[in-house]
Amino acid sequence: MEPSAAYPANRNLPGGRALLEEADIPDETRFSCLDVATLLSPCWSFLKAGGSPTSECCIGAENIADLTNSKQDERKLCDCLKGELPKIGPYDPNRLPLLEQKCDIEFYIPPITATTDCSK
Repeated sequence: MEPSAAYPANRNLPGGRALLEEADIPDETRFSCLDVATLLSPCWSFLKAGGSPTSECCIGAENIADLTNSKQDERKLCDCLKGELPKIGPYDPNRLPLLEQKCDIEFYIPPITATTDCSK
């Protein structure tokens, strides 16, 4: 993966690549809404039409789970999804929680709609 704002390069290593420790990334910059949209874009068809999520969708959901480590991260993810999901057109918000089971990840994403209160 190339360095980005969400995954800044460590200039001390050849190629600028490094595994970053959690302390290197402040919570408020752990991920952006663009990261969320990019990682979960393979899931849009599942959220719209059902069926089974693709392996790319599950990889994206797992990456989101890895980035979401605090209540602040969960609220930001909720806010991001609340803003991004309407852009894909009609979708079934009740399919979001199914990603946990269908992708075999330990991360619950609640149903998110335009009226979801992300502060809770």
